[in-house]
Amino acid sequence: MNPQWIFHKRGIMTFMKTLWETLIYDPIYNALIFIAQHVTWQDVGLAVVLLTIIIRFALYPLSKKSVVGQYKMKALQPKLDAIKAKGLTKEAEAQETFALYKTEKINPFSGCLYLLIQLPILFALYYTFMHGVNQPEHLYSFLSTEGLHNMFLGLIDITKPYLPLAILAGITQAIQAFLMPKPAVPTNGNNEGFQHQFAKSLSIQTRFVLPLIIIFIASKLAAAVSLYWAIANIFSIVQEIYIKKKLQPSTK
Repeated sequence: MNPQWIFHKRGIMTFMKTLWETLIYDPIYNALIFIAQHVTWQDVGLAVVLLTIIIRFALYPLSKKSVVGQYKMKALQPKLDAIKAKGLTKEAEAQETFALYKTEKINPFSGCLYLLIQLPILFALYYTFMHGVNQPEHLYSFLSTEGLHNMFLGLIDITKPYLPLAILAGITQAIQAFLMPKPAVPTNGNNEGFQHQFAKSLSIQTRFVLPLIIIFIASKLAAAVSLYWAIANIFSIVQEIYIKKKLQPSTK
């Protein structure tokens, strides 16, 4: 094997590790320590709750855009069906579809971007509690972990798996999924099309299968991850209700 290639690969890995720690892991870890030390009376579990709320408020513009986009996509279904009815080639149909998205100011990939941003946060919390909150090599010089206890309300050790919190994470995920808009039904009456069937299948799996997967995964991880998941889902539920109310005001 080429030694230069090995050296180059190690250099890339070192760079990615430094980037991960500097931009994602260290800020989240130190924010958690700061909140626990100065706000939540050294209760790291409460710090996880407060940090989750802060993160979700910071991501609110992006999450709002994702939710609004889902409702706009549903309202756009008649125009999408009209494009399909033209019998265009796949390339021409794709061009017209994306032109329509641009005109309506809809980004069909905004939901994926929102999900991708959340994943590093989950990983950061997971690694924090896998290695423990006492990590001097990652701690900023003006902070200290002295006196902190890895408990939530003095009852739950958040460094260990805790099934009730895992179940709560799954239940709140299911509620959130049920509040999301259902896939639009094609106005041309073609309910057997691949795209519609795929969207319908994905919606069913998100509502019934994903919550079970979350419960299974969360039950194997530190309770801090389940706690983050549950609080993040509750925030999303409130947000979904609020945005839906604004988009569809009741007529009097």
